[in-house]
Parts: sequence; structure tokens; C-alpha cells
Amino acid sequence: MCLKELDSTWLQNLEKLRKLILSSNNIIIIPHANADPDALASSCIIAYLIQKLKEGLEVNVIVPEGIGLECRKILEICSKNNVNITVIKRVVSNIFKENSLCILIDVASIEQIKSLKNYINQCNKIVVIDHHAFHEYTSVSAESMLLLIRFDVSSTSEIIFDIVKRFSISIPKEFLEILITGILWDTGHFARGTSSAFRCVSEILELGADYQNAKRLITVSRPPHAKIAKIKCILRHRGFKVTLNDHDIYIGFSEVGAYESECASAMISVGYDIAFVVSEEESLHATRVIYRTREDPEIFRGIDIYNDILKQLIQKYGGGGGGHKSAGGAIINVSDVNIVLAELLKILSNLVKGKIVELEEEKVLEG
Repeated sequence: MCLKELDSTWLQNLEKLRKLILSSNNIIIIPHANADPDALASSCIIAYLIQKLKEGLEVNVIVPEGIGLECRKILEICSKNNVNITVIKRVVSNIFKENSLCILIDVASIEQIKSLKNYINQCNKIVVIDHHAFHEYTSVSAESMLLLIRFDVSSTSEIIFDIVKRFSISIPKEFLEILITGILWDTGHFARGTSSAFRCVSEILELGADYQNAKRLITVSRPPHAKIAKIKCILRHRGFKVTLNDHDIYIGFSEVGAYESECASAMISVGYDIAFVVSEEESLHATRVIYRTREDPEIFRGIDIYNDILKQLIQKYGGGGGGHKSAGGAIINVSDVNIVLAELLKILSNLVKGKIVELEEEKVLEG
């Protein structure tokens, strides 16, 4: 098994999942909004597995908002194998039928399913399959939830592969390959990979998957507006140097309308240790905050981005979020991005006891 064995609770929860599936007549699978390859591949394969476990069961994958460009080929493969995936921009009243079993995939916070969060309590039972270190499910009754969460893996795709094996379900070669794409995506092509990620990919390849084909599935040309978003991100940003435990950390703040994750990663590549990028969530009257950090243990000796910073935002304004030490985000219930940025800066300044200096340089062709 590519996942490390845990105590018997893990196997007991998988058996609970099997019984829930077999006793249900209607199952809704929901990945996080704007699903990435890990979320979509995991959702697709769990839907396929459910259909094999119980023939005739109604299973629908509902994706809030949309999917990334990297998911287009994954979507085609899923559709070809009779997995029903629907992207919704607004809630359709008949989505949540009576006594539905809802399975949240790669969702670290109820806020991540956007407008569907207002209907999730209509589900008879909610199963969460996820790998993030930080979670916010406080708006949902704990009694109605079954949590299948593994902090020791890099992607939800690894958990899905484990479930497939333990349920003894055979899946097509193409599905094996989209599992690899999910692992590749969430590990940054193994830059953030755990031992589990390497073991899982090795096992999947031994089952007949083509690694090069898996890589091609998520290799796409970036549209011009993605490049423009990153340029705007750099042009708008403000940079700061903070001193924490006698260690200098460089932090960047910026705001864009889309491609927040790519913008944050671009700021890290420029040289920042931590990057925060915010954007307005018009449909929710809220602000989305994304963070990325450099893979450097020194950064985490005195600061925990989610627990020390984002949680304070959530506690003050409401919302929810999740993620890892090096990447994550939150939806904050404030529509003005400047209020959120100012509060972020205030929290950071308090955290480092005022040891913060803005980086200022004269621009070329000025003066």
C-alpha cells in the first residue's frame, strides 16, 4: 500500500464509507470551486468507483464555478467513461435531493464550495475526503460528517488510489493516468512530494499507466490574460522585510482579479519568502486570500501562516479556509480587498512586534 497504515480507525471509516454508499440512492460529489487536476481527478474516480459498487445508483459530480485549463483533458476522459460532471455558476434548486449523500473532495473549508455552502446542510450525510493540514468545517453539524482526512500525503489523489485498492475496484488505464496528474499537480511535479506520492506513482505505473501521457494531460499553453495577471500582480505589489527570531523574512502583498495562485507563485519566484494575493469574490461579497511560501524550514520556525495570520482574519470577519504550511487560502467575509490587506499587515506587524520595514526602491525612468 502506498499510504502508511494508520490505526484501525482509518479502515473502520472506509468501511463506513462503503456502507453509506450501498445504503444511498442519490450521491452528490463536490470538489472545491474552480477544480484543479487533483480535485477533478479524485472526484471523477470516486464517482466511477461508486457506480461500480452499486449499479443503478444516481451519482453526480457538481463543480462550483468552473475548472482550470489543465482539467480539460481530464474532463474528456471522465465523460468518455460515463462519469456525469456538471459545472454550475449558480445553484439549481433540485441539486440536493432528499436524503442525499454528499461527498466533498479536496475541500478544506465549506467556504471553498462557494454558493453551494448555503445548501450543504440539506445533505443527509457529508463525507469529506481531503489531505490539507488545516480545515474549517464549523458551519456543518459534526454528527452528520464522516472525515476521511490524511495529513501525511501530498494530494487527495493518493487517498483515492488507496480507497480504490481497498475496495478492490479495477479502474481503466486512463483513470490511473489522471490520478498521476492529480499527484503531479498538487506536488508541483514532486517539488513538494512526500514519500507517499512517490510510492503511489510507482504503484500506479506498475499497473500499466503511462507517465509521459499523464504529464501531457496537464500540459497546456497559458492564455495571454494569465501572463497579464502576473504582470499586474508584480506591478501592484508591496514588499516588506520582517525580522522574526533574528531571521529576516521577505513578504509580498498584491491584488489581482484572477490567477491568484499563479501570481503568488510568481512572487515567490521573484525572491519573496511569503506571498499573499487577494481578490474580490463578487458573488459572495467576500475576499479571497491565497498564500504561498518558499520551501525553507527557517520560515516556519517562528510563523505559521494559516494559524497565526489567516485564522485571525477569519475570527474577526468570518469565513473559512484551509491549506498546508507552504500553500493555502481563505474566503473572508469582507468585500473590500483593501480592508483585508490592511488587516493582514496589522496582524503581521503585531506578530513580529513591529519589526517590519517596507521595501522601497526608486523606479527606472523616474526622477
